[in-house]
Amino acid sequence: MKPKIKWTPQRLAILKYLDGNKEHPSAEDIYAALSKDFPTMSVATVYNVIEFLKRTGRVKEIYIDHEKRRFDPDITTHHHAICIKCKKVFDIFSDIEIPELSNQVPDFQILDTQITIYVLCSQCKDKEDLKLGFKEYQCIDCGSIRTAKHKPQKCPSCGKRGSLKEFKNQKQ
Repeated sequence: MKPKIKWTPQRLAILKYLDGNKEHPSAEDIYAALSKDFPTMSVATVYNVIEFLKRTGRVKEIYIDHEKRRFDPDITTHHHAICIKCKKVFDIFSDIEIPELSNQVPDFQILDTQITIYVLCSQCKDKEDLKLGFKEYQCIDCGSIRTAKHKPQKCPSCGKRGSLKEFKNQKQ
């Protein structure tokens, strides 16, 4: 038996917002975009609709941002690049094969693979930081970058202690 949902105007608006959306929005992004037109809609409604869409295979949750859950209405097999500064997500539709992967997990059935590449997008790599005396620190676990005068004790994105190393942005 297929799950059923009553398609209210708010739920249809969420579905329409996601249709063809390349931004990989979070539930909060969806709510912010639609709440002016639907003032009675709640964030819980957005989460409930997204959960329904996930269960019915119409949207994928992608695990690329440690700060918030992001969703992708394009359920075809593809990979992602995320800018570590502006957090924009870019789709990569090339096949990237990992030939030894099945040897690394021999007792598992591989259902899906997604590669996330952390990048500086073209807009962010060309920006000049005018903060004198500040340094950039990159987390060796999640790849996020923090600008500060003194080295932070823990990563602001993933919360891991001692994972920040000084990031030297090399311009070519």
